[in-house]
Amino acid sequence: MAEFEPAFQRTLLFEDDPRHPGKVTEDAGGRTRFGIAQKFHPDLPDTFFTGPAADALAVAERMEQQEYWDRMRLAAIADQDVANKLFDMAVNMGVHQAGIYAQRAVNAMLPQTGAERLAEDGVLGEKTVAAINTLNPAAYYQMLRDFSASHYRHIAAVSPTQAVNLQGWLKRALA
Repeated sequence: MAEFEPAFQRTLLFEDDPRHPGKVTEDAGGRTRFGIAQKFHPDLPDTFFTGPAADALAVAERMEQQEYWDRMRLAAIADQDVANKLFDMAVNMGVHQAGIYAQRAVNAMLPQTGAERLAEDGVLGEKTVAAINTLNPAAYYQMLRDFSASHYRHIAAVSPTQAVNLQGWLKRALA
């Protein structure tokens, strides 16, 4: 079964600049540090963004495990790479959207398995997790990459101010 720590470390590669650890950035989500955006976590104290990087990293790790990893039941995913990808998608596009793409990818692969279609409700329950674990991990991972890239292209197309982020998003999506 998948483990949180490798997924968290992989996501940090996209969320933190190793040359400036803990750097605060500004984007559509407001101030962001270690993948935690102020817009989606308005109750965070200002010290998360202004205090020592080590303290903020500990808070971010705890939050991301509880609000993303645990909420998506990713410890029950059999393949670590698939769990890593789903976690990264959740941190970057939100748990609900990542869950929808997780289910949509399963549904796209169903003709190969003959299994019943999943409701695309964004909730990774027992049925979704079980379905993911029956699929070829490499093929499923590729499907997640494709859905992620399409998601980011759509954002850039409908919101030109976000287009500046497209190359970075695509690098992340295709990793």
